[in-house]
Amino acid sequence: MNKNFIFGQQFIDYIKTMIPGAHEVSGGTEIVCRCRYCPDSRDQNHGHMYIKVPQESDDPILFHCFKCQTSGALDSRTLLDWGIYDPSIAVTIDKINKKAAKSNKFIGYTKDWYNFYNCISNPQLAQNKVDYINNRLGTSLSINDCIQDKIVLNLSDCLNAMNLQYTRHTNIVNQLNQYFVGFLSLDNNFVNLRRMCNEGIVYNGIDKRYINYNIHGKKDNTEKMYILHSNVDLTSPKRIQIHIAEGPFDILSIKHNLRLNEPNSIYAAITGSGYKGLIMHIINTFQIFYFDLHVYPDNDDMGSKDMINELINIVDPFNATLYEHRNLYPGEKDFGVPLSRINETIITHKSHFF
Repeated sequence: MNKNFIFGQQFIDYIKTMIPGAHEVSGGTEIVCRCRYCPDSRDQNHGHMYIKVPQESDDPILFHCFKCQTSGALDSRTLLDWGIYDPSIAVTIDKINKKAAKSNKFIGYTKDWYNFYNCISNPQLAQNKVDYINNRLGTSLSINDCIQDKIVLNLSDCLNAMNLQYTRHTNIVNQLNQYFVGFLSLDNNFVNLRRMCNEGIVYNGIDKRYINYNIHGKKDNTEKMYILHSNVDLTSPKRIQIHIAEGPFDILSIKHNLRLNEPNSIYAAITGSGYKGLIMHIINTFQIFYFDLHVYPDNDDMGSKDMINELINIVDPFNATLYEHRNLYPGEKDFGVPLSRINETIITHKSHFF
């Protein structure tokens, strides 16, 4: 570390003070702690998130969780999302990031949102994917409904319409287009693609249930979550209802089967990250402070009790109510199924301020 650069040690001391169990590794060039996005560990001294300690005044503070693979560059908004905001620290970090951008050390780590043209030039292929979704959920969505819900039916059609270079080999993109249906991230950069065919049909490298496609090659994936389009009135006297589930099919079924697209609601899926990180991001990004929170964890989530306790601590300052939803239908573990296979039970966790 540059001896004239004193913020590095200040940053180490700050993180160790604000995040329980955080400690230095790699000779003080990194800090390791529990992930701020996913429930990576119950032991606060055994985390999977590594935070790079800046060595120079233009070193961006990068972080990466080796459990949920969330990566990004720390900035003032990240401090808010992590619940460790300090004005003086935030100002210094934003100054470092500005210098890093000028010296080209920040490439790929900006939190830009992109335009996305959800285009369809092969309507039959698109309809096949809509049929797959409807058969799985017992819904009657149309192609337009799917586009409204940020579902990417034909990946290559969209990329070609926007004149974008493929970030994977053409043969890979062709198979993703043919055999996968996608769900577009909040920042319109990541497409979380679900394989529709049986194993062994597509290339080994993409022969997984889910695979992410990085449209612009962005390195910061802290906004990879799937949030459906909705119209929310922040001036409404009624609380905004925030619904968060594990995966895209869960949240689609919740919106269209259970809640019947009720107004002034937000529907989101964590897509491999964590409930805590997503709700903090929604609160801070959209400035939503008058809400109730509904979570729909899978029944096989062994760490859900710890997660519920963490969420209670988050919603308490907002006098919000936390609703824990479970699908108790025999043989089912989540909500990504038709309404006929949902037996919903709701546990209410009232704020301590009531």
